[in-house]
Amino acid sequence: MSDSSRLKQQMIAAVESRRQEIIDLAEKILHNPELGYREEKTAALVCAELEKLGLTVRTGLAITGVRADIDSGKPGPRIAIMGELDALPVPSHTFADPETGAAHACGHHAQLAMMLGAAAALVPVVKELSGSLAFIAVPAEEFQSLEYCRELIASGKISYCGGKPEFIKQGVFDDIDAVLLIHAGHDTFTPESFNGFCMKQIIFEGKAAHGGLRPWDGINAATMARQALNMIDSQRDTFDDKDSVRIHGIISDGGNAVNVVPARAELELQVRAKTPEAVKNACAVVDRCIRGAAMAFGGKVTITNLGGYMPYRSCPELNAVHAENLKLLNGGILTNFGHRGSSTDMGDVSMLMPALHAYCAGFSGSPHARDFVVSDPEKAYIDGAKLLAMDAVSLLADGARKGKEIAALPAVMDKETYFKYKEIFTSSEEYNYDKA
Repeated sequence: MSDSSRLKQQMIAAVESRRQEIIDLAEKILHNPELGYREEKTAALVCAELEKLGLTVRTGLAITGVRADIDSGKPGPRIAIMGELDALPVPSHTFADPETGAAHACGHHAQLAMMLGAAAALVPVVKELSGSLAFIAVPAEEFQSLEYCRELIASGKISYCGGKPEFIKQGVFDDIDAVLLIHAGHDTFTPESFNGFCMKQIIFEGKAAHGGLRPWDGINAATMARQALNMIDSQRDTFDDKDSVRIHGIISDGGNAVNVVPARAELELQVRAKTPEAVKNACAVVDRCIRGAAMAFGGKVTITNLGGYMPYRSCPELNAVHAENLKLLNGGILTNFGHRGSSTDMGDVSMLMPALHAYCAGFSGSPHARDFVVSDPEKAYIDGAKLLAMDAVSLLADGARKGKEIAALPAVMDKETYFKYKEIFTSSEEYNYDKA
């Protein structure tokens, strides 16, 4: 039996021996959900569990992020095993926090339990591997609580609403060669890609007037917003199908009184697409429609890009490693989902290094909804911990041959190009067409 095969069997046994402990950790996190950049209790729990393994833990990364490293003492790549700290606001969820409405309706509590379970299995055998491991808990994947994020950005505490882009900005990933993450789901699969997106806040400014007596004295900001949305809708069939463009949003402010011509209207839009260039081009179309609406009515508009996530690109080589271990663990088959229209900040990571974003089974209900819950703890928590540990062994055993091959794969883009795109998606422009 090769070292890799022997160590994988050890990983399975080690996680199995901690089965109830891992489930208890997951349940504790589940019942203490916290929103992005406010995951203080969750971060403290992760830190305490890593310290129990004898690891030195760095905390306060991007406010609440956590990282612990362990080195084999032999040359090889540094592999990160990652989990996400945040919940999201779903007040109707069975396990929602009654005060904040936060709930783990996306299963991030399972990710953290898997990561901690894998860490407990790997730390005792690290000297039999080559290279090193980093166990990383990242805040704020869900891109929620935008007002709170804007406050943090204004105060200089962060630059981005997403935790992984913030980690990239702060250099937390600079020494990482590949990343492993398993997400909660209904089946075992890997997406080929995810859409990226840019989040936009659009504020139209017009002129108030009495809606019945002298509406001609006003400039209707709500009408500008409606016409902008109409024009955006009319553009949908001009986008190439291969770019998977999605544009959706809300009218977050449409006026204050029905008998007053609205002087202000606000839209929040998400512009998604399959490639960075397609996101950029779709944003240009959206901005043109917005400016056109303001120009048509002689109003003013401010377009603020609040950031977003890069598209995700899977790494076939990492997928193959995961598929092999899934088959070894329980005979499972890792399917290729193809493209997903949703987004994740793992996309940002995948632009810069090989990344695995696999899905596990064990959940029922709809993601981000009140009924998304664990239906099978074995699949939701235990199998994932075993697989993350086995994947790490595949990459770092036998002199880290496989890990070195994957670490040497070319990146989709370098950091300079990455940050140029991020600058586009965090810009703000004002256009004034006031007819007065």
